[in-house]
Amino acid sequence: MKKQLIGATLLFLTVPLFFWACAEDEDTIEWQPTVEVLSPAYCDTIWFDEPFTFKVRVTDPGKEGLGALSFDTHHNFNHHTHGSHQPCDMDPEKDAVRPFEEVWIYDLPDDETDYVFEKEITIPSAAGQDAHHDYGDYHFHIYVTNSQGYQTYTTLDYKLLYREGHPDDPWQ
Repeated sequence: MKKQLIGATLLFLTVPLFFWACAEDEDTIEWQPTVEVLSPAYCDTIWFDEPFTFKVRVTDPGKEGLGALSFDTHHNFNHHTHGSHQPCDMDPEKDAVRPFEEVWIYDLPDDETDYVFEKEITIPSAAGQDAHHDYGDYHFHIYVTNSQGYQTYTTLDYKLLYREGHPDDPWQ
């Protein structure tokens, strides 16, 4: 009797798991927000200590509203990738000495489903006292989340350079 009770309990617990595992998930791609980079252009050059406009169009296809935008930048001196996009013409690989890294996070209007975000940014050359950030290949990671929690991201490769040359170039 005890074996039958254990067997029935296991069957009772296993059958719902089987149906749950076989159930098709809703296709969430259609609910993910979209992001279109308007500025800077892909493979653009950004100059240290000079402002540039970071501009993206974000859209919520679910028409429920936007949530948040975050983007970061980091070096790509080792030529790594974050997706299937075509890379820019890249400098030779090198080790990072004082790379620039930054993260920006912004709330988006939750009553909007199509929004253009625009921010003027200046990347500083100074990396501390008497030190300067590394120049070369960098990229942005850009993440958008809508009010329902669905998220998408894209990347943007660019060159980060000194207009007059690196003041204390560690690779010369």
